[in-house]
Amino acid sequence: MKKEQPGFTLLEAILTIAILAVVIFALYSLFNLSLKMVWETKARVGATQLANKKIELVRNLPYGEVGTAGGVVAGSILENETVSLNEIEYNVYVNVTYVDDPFDGTYNSSPVDPLTNDYKRVLVRVSWESMFSSSPVDFYTDIAPKNGEEDLGGGTLAITVFGADGQPVEGADIYIVNNTVSPNINMHTYTNAQGQLVLPGTPEAENSYQITVTKSGYSSDQTYSASGELVTPDNPHLSIWEGRSTQRSFSVDRLADLTLLVQDTNGLPLEGVAVNIRGLKTIGNNSEGEDVYKYNEEIVSNGAGNIILENMEWDTYSFTVSAVSGYDVAETNPAQPVYLAPGSDQMVVLTLKPSAEHSLLTVIRDVDNNTIEGASVHVTNSLGYDKTLVTGVAGQAFFTPLANATTTIEVVGAGYQNYSDELIINGYTTDPIILIK
Repeated sequence: MKKEQPGFTLLEAILTIAILAVVIFALYSLFNLSLKMVWETKARVGATQLANKKIELVRNLPYGEVGTAGGVVAGSILENETVSLNEIEYNVYVNVTYVDDPFDGTYNSSPVDPLTNDYKRVLVRVSWESMFSSSPVDFYTDIAPKNGEEDLGGGTLAITVFGADGQPVEGADIYIVNNTVSPNINMHTYTNAQGQLVLPGTPEAENSYQITVTKSGYSSDQTYSASGELVTPDNPHLSIWEGRSTQRSFSVDRLADLTLLVQDTNGLPLEGVAVNIRGLKTIGNNSEGEDVYKYNEEIVSNGAGNIILENMEWDTYSFTVSAVSGYDVAETNPAQPVYLAPGSDQMVVLTLKPSAEHSLLTVIRDVDNNTIEGASVHVTNSLGYDKTLVTGVAGQAFFTPLANATTTIEVVGAGYQNYSDELIINGYTTDPIILIK
């Protein structure tokens, strides 16, 4: 009699195939990772070779020739160079600065060190397109003059970069340009762990050092020249004076995204509405003495009623619509001005009503600047207008149409003292109100 051999069920077959697939995929991934690690090791070895070669080249130069083309410490070495080795493309960056050694005093010690260019420090940084990280190879060397310190003149440029929280920003990119000195300066350097950059021996020049500060994924800050639109900049180009230090602070932080939804009071999106978006930060004044804002743009809503703004600087933003749009702002949620925090993704809903010649938007807050929901706002005027509205989650109540007349506003909020005030409504009027407990 023939004995039957047990076979596989369909479920067992599927499980076996799944396990084999997982094992094969894991082996493939491990093999692929191994290849990448071998490539990365090869790339790092090549970068180390290039850095060593550049360091030796610098050490063999006369002291007076150790510097970069376009650098504060001038020389013939290229600041950036693309080099191919073992079929890998590298960027070789060289930075040369004078060092103000604390041993004999510094530019800001007491007494001040009159010669701040004690010796030169050379950084060679080799980077490449890494499969794992962007960590470059950094080599440093210090080179001292054979005959001791030399009086080269100039002053000290000291820059500090901090974020929105007041903490130092390490590795911020600093671009320095000055076309009035000879040789011209056009250099790119970085802040240290304390968010500082100190450049002793910077050539003397008046109101001509253009500074731009940024970092990958961060906002930017800069100095400005006077122009027709910006007559008096708050942060003009810098001056360097003989034997003195020029110190300046800049502020950058992570970029953020801001999205506006423009809608009517029924929640339907409004297309083609031009919204003026203005930040609180200013960069100076115009010829009329008015503020010039760092961000002040008019942008039109798309077919979905959205205005999408990516890579925005952290700031406090306000939103208005022009009279020609045919609308007034009835509510902003959250209530404006809206603070856009570094690295955030902020949504703002702008609710509009057909415009009237005169209208009133009340914004009710407590002493901590929090909006108050459920407050009763009663508005009357000398021409017989009488209406009461209750604030929503954004703490706002919008009254329209009104007249150009003396208007009384009374606000009652649970747990707060009653509020009453009079004002004359003239056009689109906003009235921020603070309730006290």
